[in-house]
Amino acid sequence: MRHKFKQVLDKIHDFLNGHEELDQTESNSLTATIEEAIQKQTAVHLILSETSFTGDIIKYDQQRQQIIVKNFAKNVTRIIRISDIQRLRFVPSTVQTAQKNRFKKE
Repeated sequence: MRHKFKQVLDKIHDFLNGHEELDQTESNSLTATIEEAIQKQTAVHLILSETSFTGDIIKYDQQRQQIIVKNFAKNVTRIIRISDIQRLRFVPSTVQTAQKNRFKKE
């Protein structure tokens, strides 16, 4: 109990001092999800602080901690820092297929 209280107290102290430290487990799960999406060539939906983006991950730069994502519709390419990602989810294959077929016809 004392250990948990110390962790909470440290987090509050860091927050008040402006230290923004990403939780290690959250970072690891994001990295694993990104690598899985690239391996399976699955589209992802990214939720950022003020916006969201859906598309295919083109490249994952581990050194710079960023990914390059290409949109379905307009072929917009966007560079996103890993630290900016709040949530990352796979797009269902049915939605992915429908979106790609829709924009192929146009």
